[in-house]
Amino acid sequence: MTRPDAAPPSPAGHVDPRRATAPARDPRVSEVAASLVRRAVLPGGLAAILLWVVGWTIMNPWGGLRAENGINVWFASLRTPTGDALTHVWSTSTDTFFAIGLGVFFSLLVWAFTRRWWLGILPIGAITLESSIFVPVTNILGRPRPLVEHLDAAPPTSSYPSGHTAAAFALYVTLFLLARRIPQRWLRTLVQVLCAIWPCLVAIARLYRGMHHVSDVLMGMVLGVWCAFVVVRAVPGAREFTRRALPAGRAPT
Repeated sequence: MTRPDAAPPSPAGHVDPRRATAPARDPRVSEVAASLVRRAVLPGGLAAILLWVVGWTIMNPWGGLRAENGINVWFASLRTPTGDALTHVWSTSTDTFFAIGLGVFFSLLVWAFTRRWWLGILPIGAITLESSIFVPVTNILGRPRPLVEHLDAAPPTSSYPSGHTAAAFALYVTLFLLARRIPQRWLRTLVQVLCAIWPCLVAIARLYRGMHHVSDVLMGMVLGVWCAFVVVRAVPGAREFTRRALPAGRAPT
């Protein structure tokens, strides 16, 4: 017998907004931890191996992709005092301590607005997964940085992949997905546009400032986006929560 308050069947391919919600109860810590290990940590190990294989291929059979040097020289030729100042802001926004601080800040913000701790861990979780893959790969490969003047102090890690770019995409793609639940269309659009633009600015800044080759930045983008989607998929209920926007005026449930 059908309950009076049950949602009617949806046509094929249509997601009923009443069903595109979080689980009826919060997942337990043990459930979230087990799911993260199975769906994020273990795949992260495979991703690190694949990332290393691509980097090794670039440095050895492909001879470091020397054609990229011309692109670095071209970016260096575009430098102006204004460009230097702008790219400094974009680049340093995902320096190690800034990235950690922003991850914690946005995690607390998400937790405060949704009142769900398991959604609050998504931003810092994406950055944590990204760094756990990036750090061993970059230290093992040791790719030299571009042969142009470096406008930033070179961190102890090597050029491949771009950790700044990876961290930016991991963080802001996660926020982009979470922003789908913002009820007000104008605010949702604004937040998502900012989340889409900012990591791209970080990527451009790393090239402009001579800190990375193009392939370093591209693989950083791939790593960051992958980490964002993997963490959202790994936390129970998070993918369902980010599937659809709420009607205007309705708070997350």
